[in-house]
Amino acid sequence: MRLFTGMGGVFTGLTGAIIEAWAQLRIGKLRVLLSLVGVAAAVAAMSFVIAVGQVSVSAVNAVMEQYSGRPGTLTISVSPTWRGVSRPADDDSGDDAGSGDAGSGGQAGAGSGGSAAEGQAGSGGAGGSGGAEGAGTAGAGGAGGAGASSPDTSIRISQAMSSFVDRYEINSWATTYDTSIRFAFPDGPRQVRTQAVSTGYGLIHHTQVTQGRWLRSDDADDMSPSLVVSQGFLDALGVGSLSGPLTVASYEPTRTTYTIVGVLKPEDLSYCTTTDAEGNTVPCPQTLSAFVLNSSYEQQLPSHAARPAPSLEIWTGAAGVSEIKQRAKDNLDAQFGQGSTQVTDNLQSANANLSTGAFTSVVSGAGVFVMVLGALGLVNISLVTVRQRIHEIGVRRSFGATSRRIFFSIMLESVVATVVAGIVGVGIAVVALRVVPLSAILDIPVPDNPPFPMSAALIGLVAASGVGALAGIIPAFVAVRIRPIDAIRF
Repeated sequence: MRLFTGMGGVFTGLTGAIIEAWAQLRIGKLRVLLSLVGVAAAVAAMSFVIAVGQVSVSAVNAVMEQYSGRPGTLTISVSPTWRGVSRPADDDSGDDAGSGDAGSGGQAGAGSGGSAAEGQAGSGGAGGSGGAEGAGTAGAGGAGGAGASSPDTSIRISQAMSSFVDRYEINSWATTYDTSIRFAFPDGPRQVRTQAVSTGYGLIHHTQVTQGRWLRSDDADDMSPSLVVSQGFLDALGVGSLSGPLTVASYEPTRTTYTIVGVLKPEDLSYCTTTDAEGNTVPCPQTLSAFVLNSSYEQQLPSHAARPAPSLEIWTGAAGVSEIKQRAKDNLDAQFGQGSTQVTDNLQSANANLSTGAFTSVVSGAGVFVMVLGALGLVNISLVTVRQRIHEIGVRRSFGATSRRIFFSIMLESVVATVVAGIVGVGIAVVALRVVPLSAILDIPVPDNPPFPMSAALIGLVAASGVGALAGIIPAFVAVRIRPIDAIRF
């Protein structure tokens, strides 16, 4: 009971001191306003710079995650060497698709087939595919080339990866490989870079779908393979928005009909420009790309068609990278030969976030220093105010006001004043973050009207409160040392 009574007394005293401090500030509005301009400006500048840094890092990390996955993601690929293990009798990866010449593929974007003179699969260029077994196929996409494997080898690698994630009960994983599909568009067929992925890819890479939905496991049962496309793909079809399932035909590698079930978030290309055929500067168009469920895509391929071996992506977090990396190498090398397994992680890029903390610390320190300089003026004004209020303080002391009450009432005047200045400064920073064109200035895809980071606002308010407390300590000590009898006679 005494505990609650004591806490109630402390709360009442603190509330009374804050009310009293606010009343004194209202008496000297102009004086306080002039003294706090510097504090408000410092808080605004510090909060804005910290917010810009955090928003920029978030935008860069979001882009990086689209390609390399969440921080702590492992990428595992297998190129069988068969060293130290018995090679399966039905494996022909070294005789046909796997023996392609590195430079014999199609030219970038040309869609031409690889060299087929010696019955080898060429390495597909960007938008083209290598030929297979003496029959180059123009524009067949990037399924051929050095990364292509025989169907048996590709299936064996997929099964080994699936067995690995099951054995170690890995929850966040996905398999993926690049291919190319020739789709029918109103202005003619186009080769589209397509990623064949499993459903977990969207979670690992934070893939954002603004229309429709992401790929699901039950899509594998559909006769028409499901497709998630970019906004550029939808624009090329001449469709404004995805109001429902939309079908699109493909020519190669097989003739089939795909169903568009989702559209990716449009890229922020406000900072990007290019030139048209007449030499005029025009905004960059949205990229043309698509995602398909790998199991659905492989059902459409001929049984003898060469296809890339999949890569396995595992999100473990930073703590589990080393363990899973070693287990993957030991497990898969035991099946495909020593040196077959290549494992990379994205921790190096993820560690870039550490520099953000250092940046925030430096900016915060500089801002606090500026606020301290601004608070010196507040200290001088508070000292003058205390000298002017000596008689008032003496009267209050004579009526029973304790030294603690006098101390906190004087100190809280500075704290309340700087908190108000901090709120004003944070408000200015919020408006500035909305108005300033960050994408154009920083040359990075920062989203429009980004949310103001709460940590930047809190840092600004805490710094302002701390500076106010420091600025009020000296005048408060001066007020406490005044004797009531001297103050009354003053």
